[in-house]
Amino acid sequence: MSRFVSRCCNTVTRSSARCLPTLGGDPIVSPMARVITHNIDYVIKDLTIFQSVTLPRAARATMSRLGYTLAKKDIPKYMKEVYNNPNNLTLSSLNYKVESNYKVRLSFRDNVPKGNSPSRYLEPTTRGTGNTQAYETKFTRMLRSTGAVSGNEYPRPVTSNLAVGLGGKVKPYEYARAWSGLTSSLPRSRSKTELNSSLSFGGAKRKLSGFNRNNNYRHFSKDRQGRIFMGAQIQKPPTKGSLFDVVKPGIYRIKGLGQPSVLQLLFTYLPVTPAVPEIFDYYGQIERQVNFRVAPMLREALK
Repeated sequence: MSRFVSRCCNTVTRSSARCLPTLGGDPIVSPMARVITHNIDYVIKDLTIFQSVTLPRAARATMSRLGYTLAKKDIPKYMKEVYNNPNNLTLSSLNYKVESNYKVRLSFRDNVPKGNSPSRYLEPTTRGTGNTQAYETKFTRMLRSTGAVSGNEYPRPVTSNLAVGLGGKVKPYEYARAWSGLTSSLPRSRSKTELNSSLSFGGAKRKLSGFNRNNNYRHFSKDRQGRIFMGAQIQKPPTKGSLFDVVKPGIYRIKGLGQPSVLQLLFTYLPVTPAVPEIFDYYGQIERQVNFRVAPMLREALK
């Protein structure tokens, strides 16, 4: 018999094996926690005396093998079926830990210092979590924290103007470059007198040249309220009829000054955070695999 139960209400006995699949965090405090209990009475009822003695060891070995198989084989394979070209971080993000002879915990990686957390960005598409709003990436959160966008506006990439990888996904460095451009001030021009004439390369003097502002890429953001964000701050309202006034909301890259021909729209702004479909039946898949694998694994461990 297999069923979902609450961890705090379930009593672990020798005749049950448990798998705790979570999206991150401790099941006691996480609202997305699930506990799958699989009854193994039908496996142990005919054990010999020797097998009964070795059951705890065999059960622990089964939990370890089950955790590895689910985390490193079954779920990554399932991800490839439901997601469009999932990256390596996503495919390797599920971890497992054997907590007792009859219990193994599964949880997605929850802390990624220089990226987005799998436990968070998988949640909206996971069936049964109750949250279908698209994940707010670090890029989105930074835009909101600086006031570059108003309310729940959500940046959507214009892939025709950005570098993309497999499956049409925007490459991470494009987000980093856009954010750097929005929060960096434009370097001023420099004259030859400001450059160090003693610098040399080998025996030849380094060629001296000023900094040409018109060769520098700049970025700016215009939210749906018409506010311009550039140089890490909100700018004064644009002049009527100016470039900043007439362009549609979004994040732009522009080379030089007063050259609309090189204006590129990198991101548009949706009025609200969009909803996404629940395509990842994580808990259902775990339950199906537990029902399928526990008995054969335990019998093998008891041999």
